[in-house]
Amino acid sequence: MAQLQELDLSSNSLSGEIPRELGSLSMLLKLDLSNNAIMGNVPTEIGLLSHLAYLNLASNNLSRLVPRQLGSCKHLLNLNLSRNKFRKSIPLEIGKIQSLEVLDLSHNLLTGNIPGEIGKLKMLRILNISHNGLFGSIPHSFGDMLALTSIDVSYNDLEGPLPNVKAFNEAPFEAIEHNRGLCGNVVGSPKCNCTRSKKCNQHVGARIIVILILSFLGCLLLFCTSIVLVIVNHRRRWIIKRDNNERANDLDFMHILSYDGKVFYNRIVEATEGFDSKYYVGEGAYGIVYKVKISQGKTVAVKQISSSQEDSEIIDLIPFEREIQALTNLRHRNIVKFYGFCSHVQRCFLVYEYMEGGSLRTTLNDDERAKEFRWDKRVNMVRGVADALSYMHHECSPPLIHRDLTSNNILLDRDYEARVSDFGTARLLRPDSSNWTTIAGTIGYIAPELAYSTIPTKKCDVYSFGVVAFETIMGKYPGDHVPREYSPSAQTESSMMLKDVLDQRLSPSRLCLRDAQNVILIAKLAFACLQADPRLRPSMEQVSHELRVQVPLEMPLSTVSLEQLRDLGARKFGAFIGDGKF
Repeated sequence: MAQLQELDLSSNSLSGEIPRELGSLSMLLKLDLSNNAIMGNVPTEIGLLSHLAYLNLASNNLSRLVPRQLGSCKHLLNLNLSRNKFRKSIPLEIGKIQSLEVLDLSHNLLTGNIPGEIGKLKMLRILNISHNGLFGSIPHSFGDMLALTSIDVSYNDLEGPLPNVKAFNEAPFEAIEHNRGLCGNVVGSPKCNCTRSKKCNQHVGARIIVILILSFLGCLLLFCTSIVLVIVNHRRRWIIKRDNNERANDLDFMHILSYDGKVFYNRIVEATEGFDSKYYVGEGAYGIVYKVKISQGKTVAVKQISSSQEDSEIIDLIPFEREIQALTNLRHRNIVKFYGFCSHVQRCFLVYEYMEGGSLRTTLNDDERAKEFRWDKRVNMVRGVADALSYMHHECSPPLIHRDLTSNNILLDRDYEARVSDFGTARLLRPDSSNWTTIAGTIGYIAPELAYSTIPTKKCDVYSFGVVAFETIMGKYPGDHVPREYSPSAQTESSMMLKDVLDQRLSPSRLCLRDAQNVILIAKLAFACLQADPRLRPSMEQVSHELRVQVPLEMPLSTVSLEQLRDLGARKFGAFIGDGKF
């Protein structure tokens, strides 16, 4: 094994952690562990693979930090760590891999600034750091990356000017969209406001030099000219300052909290023409949502909080304050981005990113869009919602429960990626919380135990997720069908086949093997989430993990009954609880 040069274990169902013993394969050139269910961290021994040229760990559940020891892999050409859960910042040591040509860190949970050392990778051709939480500006050193031909920095919180190199100048708008405020020469992106100011300053500097030279000669004419130039320069600065104040009224929503609250409020009211109904796009339990186009290429969603039911003149601030509290510290790619809020004596509203795809419910109710919403996209959407709830329940401190997860509160972007929204009923789940007084949620999605208890738990969200998962693969709300599956008297329904309840608009009989595996897995997990006893339901952390594991198809889809899936789900997670796991 010490002489092994290539190891490819991709697209299996491997789980557990990467063994440290891999570091002993000193002659290894290629290592591919992608598309598995490997978790934990990458062992530091990876840095011992000094001959490694190709490393692919994409599409797993790897977490914690990107190992600094990768900087010791001096011969690495291709590094792919995408679609995992790596956290914190990109290590500076990546910039030491001078031979690197392809770097893909997309679809992770990375934060912080982009290290300037990345700009030292003179051989880098392809760079993808999209779908993370990176912020700040793109380093100036990127301007020296002349070999770069393809970039993607979309879905981050980056701002400032784009580097003036071919890869950025010729990049499509999709490669930089959904950031805090990037500007440059890309079609669709705003021009940088600072460009003209810099040119003016350079121009003024040149004139000042001329003035100093002429004044040194003691020319009276130069003295008069210098006075004129000072007046002109002062006038120009005053004009530039006035223009900047006027541009502030355009309200760049990527910097929404930097502006005066009164300007913010007036700009929203003006853009919606006093919240005219023609900007209406939907309505939730606690407010009406409007689509607002602030400026060229800038569209946001504004939710105006509704008045209380008892008094139409009094705004109900409880869900308004709750949603702000819930969203302020949430940072996850499957939770809607929160830009800011305004609390005014007449109106209260919140501002979010606008999702072009609308809600899951409207998509499923539209036959044309439902046909475009293919099985692979539905599976990916269910995974995204599970990841978001797992993050809220198990990675937030204190944990956060949504309490009103429905197909109407799951929004979709143009690629049908899910965003969980509408946190007006969300609550922080503190250990000493015992003062719950009201039931929140939507009929049909509320867990059955809330009929006799007003204290919600994480398992209430799990139940709602089960309903949404069924709704996604059935193409419609399950109605009375799912409760009948749990009713002992409904034996005639027990033999119903899964293929008969799937969304017939997508021709379930023509499902490919991979989609069939995923659909069966979702149905099985949905049954487990819908168990009447909340103690028997899995946690969202379990569900998120299970959805990433590829399970071989033991029987054709056409022979799988709902009763079999229900029993499999109950048996699997019942065993977990009995063994004391999770």
